[in-house]
Amino acid sequence: NFAKWLSGVASSSNNILYAYAVGELLHILRPYYWSNAECTEWRGRSSTSRTTMPGESRSKRRATSYSLAIWKAWWISLLMDLLSDKLLRVSTNGNGNTQPLSNNARRTSLLSRGNGRHSNSNSSSSSPSAEQAKLEELDWRRSRHVLHLLRSPMYDSVTRPLVMFVGRVLAMFPSFGLGRWAAGYALDMMNYWNEHRFMLES
Repeated sequence: NFAKWLSGVASSSNNILYAYAVGELLHILRPYYWSNAECTEWRGRSSTSRTTMPGESRSKRRATSYSLAIWKAWWISLLMDLLSDKLLRVSTNGNGNTQPLSNNARRTSLLSRGNGRHSNSNSSSSSPSAEQAKLEELDWRRSRHVLHLLRSPMYDSVTRPLVMFVGRVLAMFPSFGLGRWAAGYALDMMNYWNEHRFMLES
């Protein structure tokens, strides 16, 4: 039923414009909503941190002391991203069936993002169509949905323990320490992204 409703949104030009506006609004408001929820959570945790037991480990406190409100905010934040992506894709082509990008188009999109301002000088000769550019932007946004796994509380409760478990399993195999090193390196990188939260929103 929900898929039929989304397909029906693109039945007229006004509905297409409405879906596009709602999708972009969700994309813009999602970081503000999540940042506010996260700040509220950390203020509440900082006020109660003085009552924790001295012998309690920091990792245990991080994994068990999250409130129901921040979990609710995490799921709503993920839902906002998914709904924004669906509405924007429906409104981009007008029929709800977005064609996947070719490998060449994806490579061009990544190169243009990596070149930054330098790619703008050649935009007149190599820029894709407006619709293609929208699809490339939507694909880039969709690829960043995985960053929700690096946001607490999901990171501390699920992602981090899972990576540590995989690291212990890899350490059991004879790999001259490469498995343990790879798992430790991946965990260090994810810890860095989790602690520097602004990187998850850039």
